[in-house]
Amino acid sequence: MKTLCIPKQQNVLKTGIAFGIFLMISLFTTTVNAQETERTVTGQVTSNYGIVPSATVLLKGTYIGVVCDDDGKFTFPQKLKENDVLVVTSLGFKDREIKITGDTTYIEPFLEDIPIIITAALRTKATTAPLDIEKK
Repeated sequence: MKTLCIPKQQNVLKTGIAFGIFLMISLFTTTVNAQETERTVTGQVTSNYGIVPSATVLLKGTYIGVVCDDDGKFTFPQKLKENDVLVVTSLGFKDREIKITGDTTYIEPFLEDIPIIITAALRTKATTAPLDIEKK
């Protein structure tokens, strides 16, 4: 049986290559994990008229959300990841969707107002007939 003698330099080289591969894999894994970081998102809802108090901010597809305070400010109750979508709504305004990107931690959604047309009927003939109400 023949024995193979490996010089120390080759042994050190193999160890160095294995360590380098391990280092590259761990750096790649760290980069992938950095994209999955969760963050707390805060913000203030505004419109043409200024701040929008009591606007609702919901995570799209869920019932998780928050109502803005009197200054239109909010802090979302759940940590959000990249590509999550927040839906901002308020009565009299168009809904707005905000996509969370990169390292977003503060947003200022701007709501556009919906033109409201009020129609009413005017009474043209006065009625003087008494109402038929039974007394008990």
